[in-house]
Amino acid sequence: HWLKRHSVQNIVIGGAAGAIPPLVGWAAVTGELSWAAWLLFAIIVIWTPPHFWALAIYIRDEYKEVGVPMLPVIEGNEETAKQIWVYSLILIPMTLLLVYPLHASGALYAVLATLLGGVFLQKAWLLLKEPSNRDVARSLFKYSIYYMMLLCLVMVIDSLPFTRGITTAVADNFQTLISSAMAVLS
Repeated sequence: HWLKRHSVQNIVIGGAAGAIPPLVGWAAVTGELSWAAWLLFAIIVIWTPPHFWALAIYIRDEYKEVGVPMLPVIEGNEETAKQIWVYSLILIPMTLLLVYPLHASGALYAVLATLLGGVFLQKAWLLLKEPSNRDVARSLFKYSIYYMMLLCLVMVIDSLPFTRGITTAVADNFQTLISSAMAVLS
């Protein structure tokens, strides 16, 4: 509560608190905190500012009225939209580190994380172009909720042995197809 009322960076710092539950869950299940666990923590920390700042642009007047120093209230919507864009540009490639180099997620996750991230970037870009458009801010805020939920769901689905078996079989057959095509072309 104190931080929220006294710092424009309240969301950035508070994002770490919101990112601790995956660390706890990971440690409870595996008995350790691997690089993948720490990356999940970092993904949530980096996701938090675009998520909450989009909301803060949308309800800027309410924050201003009650004296909460949210970034749009103190620095304005344009600066907030720039910060959202920067965090989004960091977030999307960061999510793919679970695929490479960590190999904690596979092909299904890679494809869907890329698609979900593309939509996230598109919405952040629209807000960058129209930083005072409350509808655009609201759209990004709402999408960011679905984004994180779907990203986590895809992580779970991708980790299932059945899913890994299918993606491995597809990848193996794809390599055979490419090899055959290369042999025909040469």
